[in-house]
Amino acid sequence: MAKLINIIKATGEIEPFAEKKVLASLIRAGADEELAERIVDQVRPQLYPNIPSFEIYDRVMKILKKEKRDLAERYNLKKAIMELGPSGYPFEKFIAAVLEANGYEVKTNQAVLGRCVSHEIDIVARESDKTNKTYMIECKFHNLAGGRTDIKAALYTYARFLDIKHKGFDIPWLVTNTKVTQDVKAYALCVGMEITSWDYPEENSLRHLVDESRLHPVTALTNLSATKKQDLVARGIIFCKDMECSRISVD
Repeated sequence: MAKLINIIKATGEIEPFAEKKVLASLIRAGADEELAERIVDQVRPQLYPNIPSFEIYDRVMKILKKEKRDLAERYNLKKAIMELGPSGYPFEKFIAAVLEANGYEVKTNQAVLGRCVSHEIDIVARESDKTNKTYMIECKFHNLAGGRTDIKAALYTYARFLDIKHKGFDIPWLVTNTKVTQDVKAYALCVGMEITSWDYPEENSLRHLVDESRLHPVTALTNLSATKKQDLVARGIIFCKDMECSRISVD
């Protein structure tokens, strides 16, 4: 019987190492089963009790860079989005483009006078189908691993929506690059607010939307230094397509 190894997640939580999760993440990034299993076989002997999850990630990335760099860049997506910071503006630009690629009409940084105060809305999105619903989108960006978007962000988003609802907005929508707490999910279901987090909901998660859009941030590129990535983002170069980095794809 294989020895049980615990890992320490970025949140500080301790849980057993699950090979199935690593295999699933590799396959989701585009690796075939044979490659995914070969990578896990190489990582397994390097594990030790209470190994930090980031060390496992680093070891998988090191192997991927050697074996298949384009998959490494896709596997790197979550971290790459965090590297769009430290400010939230590049993330807002990123989300707007991803939504536009998924069929929405979008406008960013819109000033809207509410019943009580004026608001600067991160993104106004409109469905182009027959429903033609208009969404007020609040983007919540985190650049530290292990963070979660909590109920305060959901309450804040819905309160802003109530103040400007009369201006033609139909649905509030909170988009974040981290996971959200159970309270956020429950509150959103109760008040009819859309939530898009890194992995929720499964059919409309941020990870899914990015893959559907075929847009990946320049920070996913593994052949660029951290300084070079930040320089590109500061110059407004957010996407690989802006550098003709077509080799990152979901094919």
